[in-house]
Amino acid sequence: MLVRVLASAETTGEVTCLLLDKTGTLTVNEQRVRRAWIAGVDVGPLDHADDAARTKAIIAHDTAELDDAVLKLASILLAMNTTVTYDGEGHILRGGRQEIALLRFVQSLNDDDESFATTIRHHFPLVKLFPFTTERKRMCTLFMLRDGVEDEEAGARVVVRAAVKGAARDVLSQCSSVLNARGEKHPLDDSTRSTLSRRFESWQRDAERALLIAYRDVERERVSPRDATTLCERMSVESAESELTLVAAVGMSDPVRVEAPKSVETCRRAGVAVKMVTGDSLSTAVAVARRCGILDDDDDVSRACMTGEEFRERAVDQASLDAIWPDLRVLARASPADKYALTDGIRASTATSRRQVVGVVGDGTNDAPALRRSDVGFALGSGTETAREASDIVLLRDDFASVVEAIQYGRNVFESIEKFITFQLTANVTCVVVSVGGALAYARAPLSAIELLFVNLVIDSLASLALATDPPSDEALRQPPADAGELVNSTMRLNILAQVAYQLFVMRYLLDRFGPDDAQIFAAFVLMQLANQCNCRTVSNRVDVFAGVGENPLFVALLATEIFLVVVIVQRGGAVFHTRPLDVGEWCRCVAFALGSFPLRALVVTFLVSLAAAIREDDEIKRRRASREE
Repeated sequence: MLVRVLASAETTGEVTCLLLDKTGTLTVNEQRVRRAWIAGVDVGPLDHADDAARTKAIIAHDTAELDDAVLKLASILLAMNTTVTYDGEGHILRGGRQEIALLRFVQSLNDDDESFATTIRHHFPLVKLFPFTTERKRMCTLFMLRDGVEDEEAGARVVVRAAVKGAARDVLSQCSSVLNARGEKHPLDDSTRSTLSRRFESWQRDAERALLIAYRDVERERVSPRDATTLCERMSVESAESELTLVAAVGMSDPVRVEAPKSVETCRRAGVAVKMVTGDSLSTAVAVARRCGILDDDDDVSRACMTGEEFRERAVDQASLDAIWPDLRVLARASPADKYALTDGIRASTATSRRQVVGVVGDGTNDAPALRRSDVGFALGSGTETAREASDIVLLRDDFASVVEAIQYGRNVFESIEKFITFQLTANVTCVVVSVGGALAYARAPLSAIELLFVNLVIDSLASLALATDPPSDEALRQPPADAGELVNSTMRLNILAQVAYQLFVMRYLLDRFGPDDAQIFAAFVLMQLANQCNCRTVSNRVDVFAGVGENPLFVALLATEIFLVVVIVQRGGAVFHTRPLDVGEWCRCVAFALGSFPLRALVVTFLVSLAAAIREDDEIKRRRASREE
């Protein structure tokens, strides 16, 4: 990943809610035509997408009863309704994955003729394009049909045709007739419309996006090409997309990424709420969400899922949005404005006890407002330049696992800060109390200026480096999100207090027994800091502070260096540090006091774990009691 805004590296560890796109993030973004419906004839399912011969055989068998003219009409409408560009040899040069998949399907319908689409576009000149919009959920092209008819006086005559492609519900609502297998038009009555709607909804429940193909001859009388061009230029999108004839429907499949379910489960275990925001239909979005684990089988879909239209009706202010978003898992048929409103609303929410930190994943230009508004914006590396410019972090791999890795690294950065703070507060509080208290009690500072300088410049510097070099661990994803508003949490406070009290007790004992001039004071003090450095490798309730230490050889090397320096200074640095060599018994005493910090931390952590379990049990009892009372 590429971190564009450095501060976001830490903020990522605080993310409590993730808003994800479906396509490209949870799915592989490899569109495939899995099935089709052409003039009442079912084609597929094409389960052998990677087997060209098998796919061709299925298509040839299923389309055998279709009139050739109907098959050609469906192919022409698909070939004309695209923004794909070609090179000089007719090969696809640039285009969306969905459009490329549709053109490959057109090739399969026409005996794998790669030049079919380019030939069609050359033969039928494109006059006007109404591009796809998130409001209409459709795109429309106007083109001229040249069939060789000539007029002796006026020359070539053409027919103007509109080809429409778009989401099932949005195109079906504009259709007034439907084509049958023989090419005959029949009125699209309510019964047929309902039957077709149920058919396409069943596709969407199987995580297939249904795209409908329809047309209309906007000028049935043959006119000159010049008049046709003038007519198209004046025509509005509303008139072009009305009174359509339904010809075909295509079921587009985008397989779920293999790692997506595991990544979603990891986020949920880490306390990060995952919400899908997509422009696809609700049934398709729900199917994908179930496959990814965003939705459980027993989830109430009426509460966890809604469309953008319903969201806009219900989320009229912050209070109403606060009542929606905690349970919301899937927002389908969502516009960029819906994604922005949800991002802004969650950030401003007071529905939970802690501040919400929102991460947004997007790849399109329309995602830019939400990416900018989020606390951390993740842009896919294959996304648009606008999306990347609006983001804080660019994911070089287009998958959800990269987002999880970013959260893991962000938590590691935050934990490194907490580790160093815990170490510094413990060492500095003890140092100040020992220096000031010792000077007042014994009329002489137990630690000399040069010894304090060594502690501050060497021990603290090396410790900060050692504590900041632990690689991200899976443990970070088993904890709730970090809260920047509570940099020193309750676990840290209790450990700091316990270690300070222990170190002060040891120092008081050594000062009373051996006096402030004894070298054991310096040796014991430094060794206790080094032991606490090991304790600070984790700021969670983990008991084993040495878990994974072998994965960080730099920590081991720095700790060994610090111990070596202490031994050399005590044994050989008397001229500068005013110390004397210690015998084996004295070293054993100092080491024993240092090692005593480990069982002390284990006791504190065990107490905290028991206390947390008791609190959770008490909360569960209260919840059950309240449920019975209701």
